[in-house]
Amino acid sequence: MRLVAGRGDAEIVPELDSRHPEVERLAAELGEGRRDEAAFERLRAGVLAGLAPLLEDRDLVIAHNLLTMPFNLPAAAAVVASGKPLLAWTHDLAWVNPRYRSYRRRGRPWSLLREAQPGVRYVAVSKVRQAEICACLGLARRQVPVVPNGIDEPAFLGVGASVRRILRRSGLERARPLILVPLRITPRKRIELAIRVAAVLRRRHPGIGLLVTGPLGPHSPENRAYGERLLEVRRSLRLDDVVAFCFEQAAGGPHPVRDADMAELYRLADAVLLPSESEGFGLPALEAGLARAPLVCTDLEVLREVAGSGAWTFPARAGAEAVAGAVEAALGSRIPRLRRRVQTEYTWSSVIDKLERLL
Repeated sequence: MRLVAGRGDAEIVPELDSRHPEVERLAAELGEGRRDEAAFERLRAGVLAGLAPLLEDRDLVIAHNLLTMPFNLPAAAAVVASGKPLLAWTHDLAWVNPRYRSYRRRGRPWSLLREAQPGVRYVAVSKVRQAEICACLGLARRQVPVVPNGIDEPAFLGVGASVRRILRRSGLERARPLILVPLRITPRKRIELAIRVAAVLRRRHPGIGLLVTGPLGPHSPENRAYGERLLEVRRSLRLDDVVAFCFEQAAGGPHPVRDADMAELYRLADAVLLPSESEGFGLPALEAGLARAPLVCTDLEVLREVAGSGAWTFPARAGAEAVAGAVEAALGSRIPRLRRRVQTEYTWSSVIDKLERLL
């Protein structure tokens, strides 16, 4: 891939810059209905000459808004004339925006903004824009696929290299939904119940991941044996690619999860699950609340005291099916539903998948 622009961190063709003095002057004149053919052709030829060596070994050109906004019509004409297949990823259309009504004029170069150009595949950023492109350019919807804008979820949530590494080593980097179990490995936390819950949830959520963040409890030798039993439960349920324990990444060294990492993991979690049979306080309930992560927990008196009515609870003797039902209820609430939609449709990984299918 090669990034080409008029300025910035890219391969530079100066005349591509909409703030280039000659380009800016010409755009203003076109907005007033004045057409300087010599200036237009000079700029178009400059862009074409600058692009020629950069596009020589390329199979496709992707242009963002270049053909549908009036800021640099010489560049639009040059890219169309380059002879390379062109994908016009369209976020905005001047022809349907009252702010740019002064550019709604007959003849070239204004017609670039309202006529489908040969060799160009128009792609809309949304269904709304798709309808506007079709109406403006006279294209059918099947001719204008939708590839939305994207968001980098870990970057937006402030997730650093340490947590990315933890998730990558766990195999849960793209888990959807991600269920966080922020508990130490000790029998009273009933983590085996969380594993069985993951097995139930996997029927409806094949991409699910369950991450148990805590180390082996330090005060009793039975905790190591308990950790081994948990790994056996995971193996027996064939969940090695679904359930991950951070203590496995310690490899005899320090536990890999720091306090700062926990805050990031809470922000990434689609739900927090606390299946403990008893608690003295329940700090993870507070952490889940601050991170706005839905909390699903055993109906313990202390957790009712700490979380109030802000959690999805299940009886202490509930089995995996009932606990999974509580998790489903939490995931089905409004904020998690919106989050899951963003993760499924609008993270860059899903956008790139759509773009690759189109290409």
